[in-house]
Amino acid sequence: MSAMHQFPRVALGTIRLVNGASALVAPKMLMNRLGVDAANNPAAVYGLRMFGIRTVLIGLDLLRADEDVRARAVRLAPLIHASDTASAVVAGVRGDLPRRAAVLATAVSGVNVVLAVLAWRAQRSKSN
Repeated sequence: MSAMHQFPRVALGTIRLVNGASALVAPKMLMNRLGVDAANNPAAVYGLRMFGIRTVLIGLDLLRADEDVRARAVRLAPLIHASDTASAVVAGVRGDLPRRAAVLATAVSGVNVVLAVLAWRAQRSKSN
């Protein structure tokens, strides 16, 4: 597969690694950047760490040398990212996240949806 066809998968995997590692090792910093007070939301720190490890593992699967593992990760990516996007929208509408944080989370998740769909389409065209 050409480098151009692999770009969405590699970009998505890299974004997942960076975001996941941030949530895993520095959840309070990430919360503060999103405008969420970590001191008043200690359970959110726990949730972000869980999100972080999940995100790192998905990112690693997207970048693995094993083609079967990569293919499965690419097939699941649109569903995962669409649900992340829907969660960000719901959190914003319900006021669970400050408006700025919800817009940012929705935008990041939306970009991930686009990359996931592009990666899925590239994989599908390769197998046809």
